[in-house]
Amino acid sequence: MQIVRPVNTNDLEALMALAKKTGGGMTSMPADYDLLAKRISDSVEACNADLTGKDGATYFMVLEDVDSGDLVGTTAIYTNIGLDLPFYTYKVLRVMQRCPELDRIQETQLLTLTNDYTGTTEIGSLFLLPEFRIKGNGSLLSRSRYMLMGNRPERFGNKTIAEMRGYRDEDDKSPVWEHLGIKFFGIAFDDADTMSGVSDKRFISDLMPKYPIYIDLLHEQAQAAIGKPFAASLPALKMLEKEGFRYTNYVDIFDGGPTVETYTADIHTIKNTETLKISGFREMEDSRNKMLVSTPHLRRFKCCLADVHIENGQVEISQKLADIMQVKIGDELKIAPGRVENSGHMKA
Repeated sequence: MQIVRPVNTNDLEALMALAKKTGGGMTSMPADYDLLAKRISDSVEACNADLTGKDGATYFMVLEDVDSGDLVGTTAIYTNIGLDLPFYTYKVLRVMQRCPELDRIQETQLLTLTNDYTGTTEIGSLFLLPEFRIKGNGSLLSRSRYMLMGNRPERFGNKTIAEMRGYRDEDDKSPVWEHLGIKFFGIAFDDADTMSGVSDKRFISDLMPKYPIYIDLLHEQAQAAIGKPFAASLPALKMLEKEGFRYTNYVDIFDGGPTVETYTADIHTIKNTETLKISGFREMEDSRNKMLVSTPHLRRFKCCLADVHIENGQVEISQKLADIMQVKIGDELKIAPGRVENSGHMKA
């Protein structure tokens, strides 16, 4: 069994080993001891502090394989983004111009640099070892964030966003970067992406164009890549869409990847979660209709997919699950259906 839990200070070595397996490109989890230690420290502090929706915080979680104790995945929630460090995006604007003399209407699209998402909640840092991308572990990692957010809704913004990695061509190049970004920064995409993740981001405001960019003037490959996700990101994007996230014409300033958003209260997992008391223990048959189960805590948060028995507004679980979740009869658990259908409706 695999469970999601908040990272703790004892995870540094294991997290470092996991970071080395990401293959790069994940700036929120660099293979750097000092930066990872800071990520862990920030998350532990956030879980222990008495915060409100006005505070910026990082909640970094790991997927642990219960049998081996190994860390096999990560995910995170970032609140009030853009308050301590600027958060930049491009807004794709549609402009209509009409010339009566030529009897012509011209539609133009512009890229405009914005800070529109300042103060929102961002989910990200989703990584799972390839050998564990089975049995719903990817969905578990993704949806565990919403279970945590539902436990303490006052800590999270009214709107939640997720940035998707942008399209890359057959040479693993970003057309948006090669035909736009590099002209202003003069460095490789990976270097700019890393700087964005670990620096104060001042270089962006120093060098990015201050005026709107006409998309029609860009190379055709760059035009086609704006708002187009990286192929490997499509499964994650589909999971987000099932939860109610939608693309609203905001894209990443480096690779043009789409940013998707939703109102936090409208996230389907949050809307369909029940709080039930444990009425007893029973042996459970291994089925394909597992439920998403979590503790109602923050610091002691745990989330997994498990078989449960729900009756008369109460829940029975196995003794093994109780031991893993560290709960007893009379305690409360948060329960959500184990799958989300394409329509956004939950299915047990």
